[in-house]
Amino acid sequence: MNIRTALAWALALSVAAACGGGSNTSGPATSTDAGSDAPIKTGSDGGPGGDDAVTGDGSSGGTDANADAWAQLPPTPAQPQLWYYYNSYLSPTNTKEPAASEALIDQAVAAGYTGLAFWDSALTFANRPGWSTANLATVVQYARSKGLAVLANAAPIGYSNDMLQSDMNQAEGAKIVGGQFTVTAGGAGNVLQAVNSLPPIQNGGFEAGKTVWFNTGDAATGVDTTVAHTGSASGVIHGEASGNARFTQAITVKPWRLYHVQLWFQTSGFSGNTLNVEVLDFTSQANNTLTRMGESVLTSGQTQAWTEFDYSFNSRESTAVSLYIGVWGGFQGTVWIDDVMVEETSLVNVLRRDGTPLEVYSGSTTYAEGTDFAQVADPALAAHPGTYDPWHTPPTVSVPAGSKLTTGQTVSMDYYTVVPQIGWEVSSCLSEPGVQTWNQQNAQALAKVFPAGTGVFMGYDEMRQGDSCELCRSKNMTGGQLLAWNVEQTASTLKGVWGAGTTFYFWDDMFSPYHNAVNDYYDVEGDLTGSWVGLPPGSVIMNWSLGNLTTSMKFFSGTDTTVMPPQPHAFQQIIAGYYDSGDGATSGTQEVQAAKGIPGLVGAMYTSWVPDYSQLKPYADAVKAAWPAYKASVP
Repeated sequence: MNIRTALAWALALSVAAACGGGSNTSGPATSTDAGSDAPIKTGSDGGPGGDDAVTGDGSSGGTDANADAWAQLPPTPAQPQLWYYYNSYLSPTNTKEPAASEALIDQAVAAGYTGLAFWDSALTFANRPGWSTANLATVVQYARSKGLAVLANAAPIGYSNDMLQSDMNQAEGAKIVGGQFTVTAGGAGNVLQAVNSLPPIQNGGFEAGKTVWFNTGDAATGVDTTVAHTGSASGVIHGEASGNARFTQAITVKPWRLYHVQLWFQTSGFSGNTLNVEVLDFTSQANNTLTRMGESVLTSGQTQAWTEFDYSFNSRESTAVSLYIGVWGGFQGTVWIDDVMVEETSLVNVLRRDGTPLEVYSGSTTYAEGTDFAQVADPALAAHPGTYDPWHTPPTVSVPAGSKLTTGQTVSMDYYTVVPQIGWEVSSCLSEPGVQTWNQQNAQALAKVFPAGTGVFMGYDEMRQGDSCELCRSKNMTGGQLLAWNVEQTASTLKGVWGAGTTFYFWDDMFSPYHNAVNDYYDVEGDLTGSWVGLPPGSVIMNWSLGNLTTSMKFFSGTDTTVMPPQPHAFQQIIAGYYDSGDGATSGTQEVQAAKGIPGLVGAMYTSWVPDYSQLKPYADAVKAAWPAYKASVP
């Protein structure tokens, strides 16, 4: 998790706790992964658009079969569109609203901004029974009265937690194959007890000194015999200005099984970086993208007493992995690690829908749910809608009287479960019909709040799960083809509510081969290459690929001839910039300069995840000052 994501997550949780609602989990966070010997790469996420601010045909969603729908780019505007991405929570119980939003609108208008894009769970909750959109409607009306364009939100496909509160089982799940269970006598009758096939890891308490864990050669790691959670020793990491500090141990796993990592950590004066737990596979995809299954440990302060950390991961295709615990890059302070444990587990966040079937079997014999074993469900999902824990105690499966299963018998279970990314993020299924029903109902609720002609900002962003459940796999598409198909379906659904001429706005990342439309992206099965084929004509790209902006913008301008399948279309683009750089003037100048000679840029968006709006005016001034040179550089 990068610092922007961590801050946004912590803020969202505090707002939700104070205001009784959402999680504001709709924004992007990290870029594609790097190998373990390099510092963890962090990226920047973002993106919006506006209702009447961008010209474009937008008359039909689809592919090159609709080639006649693709229009030439209009002339570069004389002045740039200036958007700001607004982190709010316009719930009916938030007593700070609408006053806080109106005050920021006044500040933005004074600085020359022309549009407002919401980052707000209240838009996702608009179709929730009993939810009041009064605060949202007031802010939309106020923004319009001040001359600002506004965007409605739709299709939170990457950060889907808020949407999934309506049905937790519509999340995308990955398979677990052949998990072993033994029929065991319990206090209230027999139960299916999960079998832990994994031998204990070595020296989990560091009692054996500097053995096993120290193969990285990282100088800042050691053993402390004066501090321990249990026993008489612990692993210790001392902060340095640069360099990695990591413990590692090789583990043999079985493919497509669910595992649980547990450790205890303590910190003193820890700052300047994050403590991470990662499971890395260096062999399953030789000469390709490293498989990374990792989490950041959320520390509550610089000095923290012994705290338990739990995390689960799906082994996917892997048979041999390396557990890494530590810090990538420099930091200050000291971290102690103790009592590390890894075990095979089961049924955490198990999903139950037609596209995620569950089967219990032994050889050629299949056992009946509800007769031979009780209905399987994870009550934790229903207890906390929208929340998928990285780990909790697995549900118990009872064996009723009269079952064919006998005490001591071992059976196998295939099922689907979801492992949240960066501690909490879950994506919805791309094929589940109920998701399109939700899209339609949410759009119908928002259409009552936003004016006619409103543009729609699509939430396809950092989709870290996908093309895994049985329903998705049955379509026999690549990950990229499936995502393109889903975009076409969603655009069609939304046009049925908003109108055939609706302009859609997309973050760049899930549709760019230079960003996240790649092979082996987190827990997406397969290759997302070609997802860009599904982008509807007239769409506007909100480009937050700030570390590779020129290349990314060239791709969406239709002038990059090196990519297959080709992307020959010229999209209008808005730079989703700033990204909490702390220097709005420099960010605005450099970002517009990066677009020199690339047609299609129509403006920029101030994007903050902290959030911090202190640089609104310097950023706007810089973009406007750099605009004449950009305009002169393109036809």
